[in-house]
Amino acid sequence: MSRRPGGPEISDDPVAVGPIATLSVAYADTSAARLGFSLDAPLQDPLAVRDAEIDGITVSVRLLGTSHQVVLDDGVHRICETVACLPEVASAVPESFQQTGYHFTSRVEQATPDRFATLVEQLTALVTERSAAGFPCVLGVFPGHPHAVTAIVTDASPEEISWRTWHAYPNAGEVVVTASHLTRDRVADS
Repeated sequence: MSRRPGGPEISDDPVAVGPIATLSVAYADTSAARLGFSLDAPLQDPLAVRDAEIDGITVSVRLLGTSHQVVLDDGVHRICETVACLPEVASAVPESFQQTGYHFTSRVEQATPDRFATLVEQLTALVTERSAAGFPCVLGVFPGHPHAVTAIVTDASPEEISWRTWHAYPNAGEVVVTASHLTRDRVADS
């Protein structure tokens, strides 16, 4: 483990063993407008991944060089949410999207350098706490900028599995925040 000035403590393993990982690609800033959204994109090779089983459903949170995938699989059916800059993910990220049992929202926040520093600190604590509670969570830190991070935090209740993501683009001064909820019976019905 190491700590960069102004950044979180990070794992030196490119595919996360712990919840905080340095990603193996250099930081290349993009913006919220370049992201796409899909529920049926092919699985991508992750830079960092954390998996856990929640009541018979495998939940995989995957950081890509171009953002994230969250995969829920009950052994028969699979849901794959992708928010990324990929050619096969051409639909713009919606502010709100709903499908039977699945709900997705997103927003873009403007952020100053001080806000990015605070956000990274808060996400480091949140990811560490939720991971210690047994939930698959990951914070990926891109080399080259201490505030260039992507994070995924999951949660569960008896009725649903939920996750939130943060994609920080310091050069653009933007943070893309998403929230998703999937009712447990939705995985069985997909």
